[in-house]
Amino acid sequence: MRQDKSGTHFPALVAARDTTLERSGDRTRRCLEELADRLDSRHSFRRGDVVKWKPSLKNRTLPDYGEPAKITALLAEPIFDPGETSAASPYFREPLTVVIAVVRDNELLEYHIDGRRLEPFD
Repeated sequence: MRQDKSGTHFPALVAARDTTLERSGDRTRRCLEELADRLDSRHSFRRGDVVKWKPSLKNRTLPDYGEPAKITALLAEPIFDPGETSAASPYFREPLTVVIAVVRDNELLEYHIDGRRLEPFD
């Protein structure tokens, strides 16, 4: 038991139903399910295809959302960044399956990306 400033005792834990929190949890669950389904939705890419990030699945600085990128290579076997040794990192054991090219300041930059996060550029 705890006391407030007046010396009155009250239970340390009060179990109250918070419908706002429940609704928020439901929204989060639906969002998680939608994003997981979107990540699992695969496209068949070929070298030379122009792609963009799927909505809400961008996990790299470049390219920006809506910015086109060109697939320059499809990797036969996924590679994993050997520098990502901590399971606490969002990049730990991320399968990098495609190489994309973007242009920055008139320079061509290539990045290894998880192809599940990409969709064709319309």
